Amino acid sequence: MRNFSPSAGWRHQLVLSLSPHSLCILHFYRGLLGWKRAHELSVPLPEGDGFSSQLQQQLADCVTRWKIPPATRAHWVLAGDILGIVPPSTQGAGAPPSLPFPASDTRTQVDAFGGAEGTSLMWMHKDWVTEIERISSACRLDLVELYARAQLFQRMVAKQPASLRAVVEADASDQYLHVYGANGTMLRTRVLDAGDTNEHLAQTLQVELAALGTPADSAPGRPVQLTTPKGYAAEPQTWADYQHHVLPAASHSDLLEKLWRSDQGGIIVRHTHNDMVQALKVLSVGLGAAGLAGLALMVWHDGRLVRQIEEGRDRVRKDLPKVEAAKLLKARTLRMADAVQAVNTARESPSALGPFSQLVAYFPPPPATLQYFSSDNGVVALAGQGNEASVKWLQERPLAGFGAWTDFPVPEYLAASTPQIHLQSRKEAPKPIVPAPAQPPASGASQP
Repeated sequence: MRNFSPSAGWRHQLVLSLSPHSLCILHFYRGLLGWKRAHELSVPLPEGDGFSSQLQQQLADCVTRWKIPPATRAHWVLAGDILGIVPPSTQGAGAPPSLPFPASDTRTQVDAFGGAEGTSLMWMHKDWVTEIERISSACRLDLVELYARAQLFQRMVAKQPASLRAVVEADASDQYLHVYGANGTMLRTRVLDAGDTNEHLAQTLQVELAALGTPADSAPGRPVQLTTPKGYAAEPQTWADYQHHVLPAASHSDLLEKLWRSDQGGIIVRHTHNDMVQALKVLSVGLGAAGLAGLALMVWHDGRLVRQIEEGRDRVRKDLPKVEAAKLLKARTLRMADAVQAVNTARESPSALGPFSQLVAYFPPPPATLQYFSSDNGVVALAGQGNEASVKWLQERPLAGFGAWTDFPVPEYLAASTPQIHLQSRKEAPKPIVPAPAQPPASGASQP
């Protein structure tokens, strides 16, 4: 069955099983955890002229009591007295099906369960289709598909290794017979009379199997797999050409739910694909509108960014002269700060360049050359190229205010050039000033 639906009642679906004497209604509701069975009810129906009116009344009461929204999809499962089966023709694949009514008066659907080969045909008279659709519309339901009751057991009998399978079903006061082919295709389905049970069941089966002829997929010599409820038939295991099985105990509601959740198809009355196509169209239009709105927003935002960039460039162009003037002022300020720092340094240590000027004045003549000079913490150090005469020259001429020249370890970065001159001198402490002694007064001076 097809459970998807974008309509207003997409969260509700009904499965209705109609038999000659009762109606079983299942209400499925879709919540956050998926589909679940919300309500179920089985009501008896009278025979005769009041059957249709009572059926509509019972269904309308359930729809009102369970608060089923309008346009909820309804799936009907019908017995063999309403929805019949035409087996595959034994005269060949191209032979037309033998319908009991003209093709223009019936609604048909191929049973695709058994595959492409040897398919049966489900048929239903249009008067019954019109009546069921009228009852559904009167109860504000949308009739979607019509299923055969024999489809409830197709998956079960497909697992039995035999050419023919027969299933007898008993539900309340009604009994049904379903016959299937080797691939699970439905061949016959009918409502059994009260006299067809027990000792008359074997004769009824023989009549039904004889009406089928020889199916194309049947295997000669293999027994028919007969499945009946426990205690239904009297010793069916003693019947010739039959292999008996007991039908597993399962409620009719559970069988209906399995069929509803499966992918089996019935006679389609209203295609649900059109609703999905319409929903996809609406969704596409909505997504397209959202995309256009997003594109318009992006274009507007892009234009706004362009305007902001242009305004920023205009402000930069206006502020550029001020920035250049500020940069020039900063450079001048830094140069002035360097000059002030140099003046302060010279002012704080006025004798920093004195030793260097004396050294330049009394440095030995060539080939002597000066490579290194330092004056730090009252110690003057020098290094350079020369000879013994140059060293003697310097030792004979000490700097004013400094002591004699002594040996000075050459720095590592000058060791490779092996300078012959490497001397240092330490500044001497200033000598204290001694005041001159007072002169005695002259002898001839008068005393005060």
